[in-house]
Amino acid sequence: MTAHHLAAEQVGRPARHRLDPRHFGALATGSADADTIAELLAAESSWRKIQLRAVLDAAAGVPDATGPLPPVAEAWRLLVAAQRRDREVVEKLILHPQVGTWAGYALRRMRGTTVTATGPLWVDLGYLHALAVAAAVRTGCDFTMRVPVRDGFVVLPTLGGARVPKAHEWDEAEIVGGDGRATVTVAGTVVEFDATGGGTDGWVPLPTVRSTAGGHTLEVTLDFIDPYRNLRTPTAPHLDIAADVRRWRELLDQAWALLVRACPDLAVPIARGLTSVVPQPAAERFRTMSASAGDAFGSMIVSEPEDAPELAVTLVHEFQHIKLGGLLHLAPLIEGEPPHRLYAPWRDDPRPLGGLIQGVYAFVGIVEFWRAYRQVATGTAAGLAHFEFARWREQVWATLRMMRDLPQLTDVGRHLVEGLTTTAEGWQEEPVPADPLAAARAAVADHRARWRTHHLRPAPEVVSAVVAAWIAGQPVPTAPDVAPTVEADAAARRLDTRAVLELWRITDPEGFDRLRTDASAVGARVSGAGPAELAHVCGEVAQAQAGYLRALSTEPGSPAAWAGLGQTAGDIYPGPAADALRDRPELVRAVYLGLRDQGTPVPEPLELAAWIGAGKH
Repeated sequence: MTAHHLAAEQVGRPARHRLDPRHFGALATGSADADTIAELLAAESSWRKIQLRAVLDAAAGVPDATGPLPPVAEAWRLLVAAQRRDREVVEKLILHPQVGTWAGYALRRMRGTTVTATGPLWVDLGYLHALAVAAAVRTGCDFTMRVPVRDGFVVLPTLGGARVPKAHEWDEAEIVGGDGRATVTVAGTVVEFDATGGGTDGWVPLPTVRSTAGGHTLEVTLDFIDPYRNLRTPTAPHLDIAADVRRWRELLDQAWALLVRACPDLAVPIARGLTSVVPQPAAERFRTMSASAGDAFGSMIVSEPEDAPELAVTLVHEFQHIKLGGLLHLAPLIEGEPPHRLYAPWRDDPRPLGGLIQGVYAFVGIVEFWRAYRQVATGTAAGLAHFEFARWREQVWATLRMMRDLPQLTDVGRHLVEGLTTTAEGWQEEPVPADPLAAARAAVADHRARWRTHHLRPAPEVVSAVVAAWIAGQPVPTAPDVAPTVEADAAARRLDTRAVLELWRITDPEGFDRLRTDASAVGARVSGAGPAELAHVCGEVAQAQAGYLRALSTEPGSPAAWAGLGQTAGDIYPGPAADALRDRPELVRAVYLGLRDQGTPVPEPLELAAWIGAGKH
């Protein structure tokens, strides 16, 4: 990787980045230390400068790209002047994660590869002008610059923003500054601010949280205001944040203390590389929403968690993605994709190999967190930790074994998968108490069966042959060696329902009892769940099986019902029916639907499954 100096002229030779073998070795096992993150950040600095240069080059080819704002060259000159005054300050500023998100979005917009653009292009390109202003204020430069107004708000990256309610939806503001202070003027509104992030009425500072525990400090901004804080499209600021900030400060303090106490080796790299948290509204219980992006090294988007363990594991999860994103800026892990999408146990949809590598890398970190946390957790928290450790240990192990021989892996990718496999192998013999272990295995099996029935399609000739054999009263025919195809089912949702119900049962017995008092309404609290799923988790297996059979009588193709039926078959009378529904539920379902289409008498689902299982098709 090479990158030119930010200033207009090249200074010395371009920077070249090579990851120290020791640091790659650490990353390849799923870990890292502060020095590893420092190397990734050095490469990210060059990557970010390349992004900025690409934005300038692309804008030069767009007539009137900046509209009423000064040309991008003028904003660039101010940024360069600030860098010459204080290189370290500007280096830190351009590493601000939202700068990377903006640069990637602006490039996609100018290249016509985004469908989420709103407003005029100059409002997006004007973020460079705002970045230059922030740099000038932070370094004490004298300047005058016009910047965009979006949704009645002027944002200054890393500092905050000004409310300008009388401005138009898309407008321009003039900012004049010097000696670390500046004034925003637009539509009769005047707001002052300074390099510390403070300001007069109308100024909204960017909140910072500083948490210290066990000698380790995490310092992050809580970004409610930057238009590029989310992944896909510019977002209006959220300004009524006082209560949100208090809640997030408390949660981050608690989560950081827990992380440092339970697994300091995971905390150290996070402290070095995480700089921004983008809060989101709370998601459904046990279904945290979080995200990060390769363009935004150091930032994560997180739904408001219920408690400290939920936030702590999310910090680990997303920072794994951040680390891998940094590595991907240095070396590719794959060359091309397999001919079909792949099973990702943490997703509802089939995934490309690139996405699967991201997922498995993140979940290696998640397993390490639960592995460490279960050593210190007590009460229901211990049950949670044991369940999550056992659940994700099994899923990560199966995924890595599937991936390690894929020919699309580069040498670097193969070393990474081998290193992660070595890490996962070390977990396999660790004991887990019987109840959470059984619950985890049931959740794993249910997710796999649901995924298969949603997304796998047996070869039509195989289905036709089996249907004909049933109608003729013959044994299951020997099948040609034709693997099912993967066809993504857009209706696949909430394949983790069994796991979520188990989490309710393990962590909140009283809440789970309340779910049981009105089983017909369980779906209002746990989307995707119904009375049969609830009965199954309660151990009422016969009742659950009857519920799944009723569901199939009205919706014969229901993947959830077929998966649940297979689980109950294994619980009540293990044998051919349970084997078929566990190993190839998609075939049993396809044959059942094929028989219905033939207009012939349709067997009971378990009878058909037993026949297919006995034939070892």
